[in-house]
Amino acid sequence: MRQRGLEALLRPKSIAVLGASEKPGRAGFLMMQNLLGGHFTGPILPVTPKYRAVCGVLAYPDVASLPITPDLAVLCTHSNRNLLLLDTLGSARL
Repeated sequence: MRQRGLEALLRPKSIAVLGASEKPGRAGFLMMQNLLGGHFTGPILPVTPKYRAVCGVLAYPDVASLPITPDLAVLCTHSNRNLLLLDTLGSARL
């Protein structure tokens, strides 16, 4: 792994949360709460077609709608969607 890739993984400047949710107890809700409560200082980009905002943060309906390329994407979706999401993230030209 190149230094840049390792740096983005260990110290991301921006994080996308795919499957972000407003429902307490869901992985996407807990991840958003942890990022916001942990005082992450970079952009947090919730991705979900269900909500316009998650935990008070503007949400995006899909990966193609993101305004920047995130350093890190956290998948909080059902495992049967993960391969498609990984492929979408890998081929995204943001």
